[in-house]
Amino acid sequence: MKQSKLFIIALLSVVSVLAASAQDKKAMKEMKEVTITGEVIDQKCYLTGMNGARGEAHKECAISCIKGGLPVGVLEDKTEKVYTVVPKAGMKGANEELVQYAADKVKLTGMVVHKGGQNLLVYTKVEPVK
Repeated sequence: MKQSKLFIIALLSVVSVLAASAQDKKAMKEMKEVTITGEVIDQKCYLTGMNGARGEAHKECAISCIKGGLPVGVLEDKTEKVYTVVPKAGMKGANEELVQYAADKVKLTGMVVHKGGQNLLVYTKVEPVK
């Protein structure tokens, strides 16, 4: 009796995971490409307000933080939303690619994912804003 209950619970768990995975894949297919313009930030300093947190006065700190592996993001000009940025599979890492733009404005093109209060941009292209 206990074994059949355990089997049913395990089966329901597997079905739930597969259903959630299918929903996530469907959501990914329905996403559209977007372009976000904003400042490249290191998220730790921005979120904690350390050392001015953004702009030219914070540039050297942002470079150090990004080179040190802290999460890199973009602060969107229009909405002031913060997006964690990650590259599309097969590209150079976001920290390595975006450190050169720390505290500068860029245009990032890619797919946006919103989940659990988080904003993620899986980018395919980055361009400096002049």
